[in-house]
Amino acid sequence: MVYYYRSESENGQSYAVILGKDKFENDMLIKHGFKELNYVWFHADKFSSGHVYLKLKSDEKQLADVPSEVVNDCLQLCKANSIQGNKMSQCTIIATPWINLRKNGTMKPGEVAFKSLRKIQKLQCYARDTKLLNKLDKTRLEVVENVELWLHEAKKTKDPEFFEVYLANNADILLQQEQERKLEKKRAKKKATTET
Repeated sequence: MVYYYRSESENGQSYAVILGKDKFENDMLIKHGFKELNYVWFHADKFSSGHVYLKLKSDEKQLADVPSEVVNDCLQLCKANSIQGNKMSQCTIIATPWINLRKNGTMKPGEVAFKSLRKIQKLQCYARDTKLLNKLDKTRLEVVENVELWLHEAKKTKDPEFFEVYLANNADILLQQEQERKLEKKRAKKKATTET
């Protein structure tokens, strides 16, 4: 399962933010990434956390080119998806371009290394901003089915807009599937309650 969010800058620009649900999806996002996506990767420093990816605009070459409110959205998502980091009043988040990530066959799912330590930035994320996270959650789309196949197809095309086009064309279907999963979860919970 992969989550897609939309982060809005103050000047109205929309950014794609991607989050893997668990270490296996995080590995798939690393494996099937490609240079043309122009991603920056975020992760809690020294703690487990979700892998958050921010897709830069074509004219942006580094994180410094991105509006600060969009960067803050990524920091908050990363902190919120770290069990230890989420409990802290302040958490250090590392950020690096996706092309700086290194993965080999001996690493466990979710583990990464870096090609160059010079390309890593350490950023501070302060107290959890629930209002901001709720706003981001309203933009969330979940891709559940055939995730690896879908990521593989994107990599094959090398099209930096592949995900945005797919999500725009399938948003209604993805939202309906998520509503059905929520209903099924409620039914299962209600059934479990009535059986005890």
